[in-house]
Amino acid sequence: MIRVKLSDSQRRELENFRRQASSRDSEKALMVLMNAEGKSAPQIAMLLKRNPHTVRDWIKRYIAYGIKGFNRKFSPGRPNEKRKKVMEYIETIISDPPTKHGFQENAWTVSLITHAAKRDLNIEVSRYTVLRALKDMGYTYKRPAKTVPKTAPSKQEKRAAVRKIVGKIKELLKRKDCEIYALDESHFSTEPYLVQGWFKKRCPLQDSHTLQARKSHILWLLESCDTKILLEKIQAI
Repeated sequence: MIRVKLSDSQRRELENFRRQASSRDSEKALMVLMNAEGKSAPQIAMLLKRNPHTVRDWIKRYIAYGIKGFNRKFSPGRPNEKRKKVMEYIETIISDPPTKHGFQENAWTVSLITHAAKRDLNIEVSRYTVLRALKDMGYTYKRPAKTVPKTAPSKQEKRAAVRKIVGKIKELLKRKDCEIYALDESHFSTEPYLVQGWFKKRCPLQDSHTLQARKSHILWLLESCDTKILLEKIQAI
């Protein structure tokens, strides 16, 4: 006799599925729940007015494939060995920046991972295979967003670095080794603050705090005697 043993999380998953699924799929989940409570396939079939073979089939599919087995279009087929290799490969590189693996880009994309997998695994890999592998692993693509990374220097470190730079410029000015007329651009790159690439779903978590009043802050300023040169001014949140 078939008997399903459900954990608390599996039971909650099935109950949630019942509330969200169509009536037909909801009935399949009910069959599994009733079986887990001790009812046999013939008893369930009698109560739901279904064929016992149908009940047994859906219970077996749940045991083998979980909730996705309820989908009539679901077909497990033969295991995709290529995608399995790609998933193992992605696991080894996804936490590193592409620059560590010989690329100039700063974030992984599907095309870049496809190229890297072909190069390192020496097999023909399609973008679709890589995309399926990433989604099966629970990754989602995050578009560029301006944020401060964990490795970013602190306010104090930035202030100390700027003072050091300004000090060196003042020394040059005193020795009259150089003369500053104007600056059209600061040439400071914001690239380290642009986060993009593949991340685990719902990670990093979004900040739920309300926005504070925006204040203007001077970020880069050169000062010599009575002369001040503003390089960059930002609106901080």
